[in-house]
Amino acid sequence: MPATRPVAAPIAALPRLACLAAALIAGLSAPAASGRAKAAEPGVMEEVGFLRLSRDDAGGPVSLDTSIVRYRETPEAAARAGRRTPVEVDLIGAVHLGTKPYYDTLDRVFRSYDAVLYELVAPDNARVPKPGRKPAGAIGSAQQGLTKMLGLEFQLEQIDYTAKNFIHADLSPKEFEAAMAKRGESWWSMFFKLMKEGSARAERGAGKGAADVGFGDLFGLLFGSDREVRLRRIMAEQFTDMDVLTAAFGGEEGSSLITDRNAAALDVLRDEIKRGRRRIAIFYGAAHMDDFDERLRNDFAMEPFETDWLEAWDLRLPK
Repeated sequence: MPATRPVAAPIAALPRLACLAAALIAGLSAPAASGRAKAAEPGVMEEVGFLRLSRDDAGGPVSLDTSIVRYRETPEAAARAGRRTPVEVDLIGAVHLGTKPYYDTLDRVFRSYDAVLYELVAPDNARVPKPGRKPAGAIGSAQQGLTKMLGLEFQLEQIDYTAKNFIHADLSPKEFEAAMAKRGESWWSMFFKLMKEGSARAERGAGKGAADVGFGDLFGLLFGSDREVRLRRIMAEQFTDMDVLTAAFGGEEGSSLITDRNAAALDVLRDEIKRGRRRIAIFYGAAHMDDFDERLRNDFAMEPFETDWLEAWDLRLPK
């Protein structure tokens, strides 16, 4: 019936929209009840994770969690460098929207580090964003709109970037533009690349969550009293499908958005290690973390040995 088309079209578009929103939230832009999960047993871990969707016994989503994965320099590498104490680097994967308790927990965690390397495409002499700062630009405005839709808080408004141990570790705008030009990239080309990959996976049935939304779910999203939680659930399902982001911006060729910015952050890491810092955190969007993991292992002779989990989003439906 013709009358069903206006409803069917939004449902069909949800996987693509959710994929784009997931990219904005999971860390492709310039810059948990919270708690700490039981840490993994100390020892070298072959596999690490940076985002997870926790579920109850019935399979329903409970929370979206981010991790703190701890890496330690091997004894051999420390000895070669003449260090008695091995360097430890924690990868703290962020989602740019989260609950206030989540960001409060992160602020407390940050105080324990000699240095916290953070992402923000800005000149090194730029004023550090202060808590409460409103986002600028199209991406920042989009994230702010998602903040209201999802009933969450925006990272730049919650994290204290003025802390003395916070160190800028990213490209400047000119460096980022040069990196994009060198690769033949633009914001539009990256946007369409992401949308193309997201659409392809949705059509193959590889994506989860948004592809399964029906009329009743759409009605609940539009008019239900718990619509913020239901929308968070759809977005959270997309986060577990990080292959979309990897295919769009990772791989052997890499991208300016992840590969080149990560390289800049690791240059700062090397400088901080030379300055004698021994306990360092890299606070970047979760989408950057697979590349960081590979580089810490291969270029810095570090091994992951422990993981803590923080609850970033509460996905429990009101009773």
